[in-house]
Amino acid sequence: MRLTLSILALCLIQFAHAQQRYDYQLRLEPVWSRVADALGEPGSVESVEFSKDGKYIISATKYDYSVVMWRTSDGAELWRQYVAQEAERAGFSSDGKYVAVGSEDYLVTVFDAKTGKNLKEIKHKNGIDGLTWSNKGSLLVSGEEESKDAQGNQTGFIRVFDMPEGKEIATINYGATCNELFFTQDDKYLLAAGHNKVRVYETADWTEVQELSTVEGKEVFTAASFSPDGKHIVAASNNPVKGTIAIWEWESGERKRIFNHTGRKMETVSWHPNGRYIAFTGHDSNIWVYRVSDIFKYKNDRIPVAHKAWAGDHAEYIDFNEDGSFLVSAHQNGLIKLWAWMGEDPDLNERRHEGIKKEQVDYNKKSN
Repeated sequence: MRLTLSILALCLIQFAHAQQRYDYQLRLEPVWSRVADALGEPGSVESVEFSKDGKYIISATKYDYSVVMWRTSDGAELWRQYVAQEAERAGFSSDGKYVAVGSEDYLVTVFDAKTGKNLKEIKHKNGIDGLTWSNKGSLLVSGEEESKDAQGNQTGFIRVFDMPEGKEIATINYGATCNELFFTQDDKYLLAAGHNKVRVYETADWTEVQELSTVEGKEVFTAASFSPDGKHIVAASNNPVKGTIAIWEWESGERKRIFNHTGRKMETVSWHPNGRYIAFTGHDSNIWVYRVSDIFKYKNDRIPVAHKAWAGDHAEYIDFNEDGSFLVSAHQNGLIKLWAWMGEDPDLNERRHEGIKKEQVDYNKKSN
């Protein structure tokens, strides 16, 4: 009898430990999905982005040319506007007042984020692929598609605008189509990635300070971003093997890791805001998550996958909200999807409770 009770107690303890491990197992949990491109499967959503406060999401589509503002909490459609050609990229200003959309009709269109009113159209000389706002202040940066100048030299311009006036204050020749633009958190540096190298520019005078690549010659980068601490850059490339992810310590130019897991085209890559994870996806049905520590620790063919979430269709873009509690994804079947990030930190809620108690104590002291 005692032996049976002992075995039962041991089983219950093991079950409790297993349950605890499951409770803090890294995962993305689906919250809602919405139709952004009304054409459905023949459509495609090119980009999605959270507002700084995480309360809203803006999407831009490839085939029905729509720009849609969504409420994060319930996926409600707040307004829907249209541009004349494929909308490649949409993003919020740092103060949340404006949304800018880059499209194939050579325009950046600026909308009032609250009402959807068209406030300004900024003309370009080519279609626009890359677009971003500074994290502070009011700089808007666009990246054009490649073309040739009068002498037959290939060009691809990055343009910097002071908003809301829309005055162009800097023009940079990236030299090819620019797919992605990304500021460091302090806005001291800007990276550009596209049909060329990954290039880093110092924003004080917009001079190039670093050039990164994985192969000799031209390389097609679909996406890139700085790590939250600004020390590393991760980039997704389709050359020489589809689905290549590379990480550099960018100031030294040292490549820390290059690996390929899916063998499929990668479209988008993002650091989790806590800096400990990288998520990427593209032309397969999953969103892949890796621990950065594992990427640096293990050999390329042995890096363990921390989590993969079946997303249902090829994805074009992903974005984390500012605290990393949610992720939104854009898909080629015309849908956007919201996911809740469930992390591996068992002390998270306890620390939050402690923080709330401290806030309450501080508030009571001020009140008295």
